[in-house]
Amino acid sequence: MKNITLALNAILIVAVAILYYLHFSEKNSSNDEITTDVEVVDTPKKTTIQKDETSKIGYINVDSLQKNYKLYAALINKLKAREKKYDSELTAKSAAFEKKVMEFQKNAPTMTQFEGQTRQKELADEEQRLYKLKDDFTIKFQTEEAKLNEEFQKTVKDYIKKHNEKSQYNIIIGASQLGNVVLDYNESINITNDIVLGLNEQYDKDKLGKDNK
Repeated sequence: MKNITLALNAILIVAVAILYYLHFSEKNSSNDEITTDVEVVDTPKKTTIQKDETSKIGYINVDSLQKNYKLYAALINKLKAREKKYDSELTAKSAAFEKKVMEFQKNAPTMTQFEGQTRQKELADEEQRLYKLKDDFTIKFQTEEAKLNEEFQKTVKDYIKKHNEKSQYNIIIGASQLGNVVLDYNESINITNDIVLGLNEQYDKDKLGKDNK
């Protein structure tokens, strides 16, 4: 139960980002062709560039968010407190068990064979209970960690979605040392169906070529 962390886990979007830009590159190229033959008139006015709203992207540094977000710190502290409680209880029970083992080793020479065997079995059973307790604590801790991680993710994503209702970013990317993830997006840029259609057409074409050989 070490290295406690909570993270915004999601599917890496490198490929999605590439497809996204490819999807709109044709449109941008067309716009460039239209303006190629337009005569540029020398004028003192500043040249302005029209912003392409279809590529409005927001960026969030997830590492910085985790470092500065109060809820993140609160959840980490809650996990650390739970870990400390489990470790303290396990340490106390282990120390008590070790004391019993030392007492048995000290008194073993004076015990009958039956008494020695009985005590050995009792200590062996207690040791197994300690192992099980450790496993139970690990499972409970992992369950609690997953629950708090889910709370963290839901709180952040819900706020981002609400915030984006006003900001109107088509896609919001969360970047961290672990990679880039999509935190929110505008459904109008979803090109999944186009990609699937193209892939299936390519599959049918390739399959037909193989069948005709």
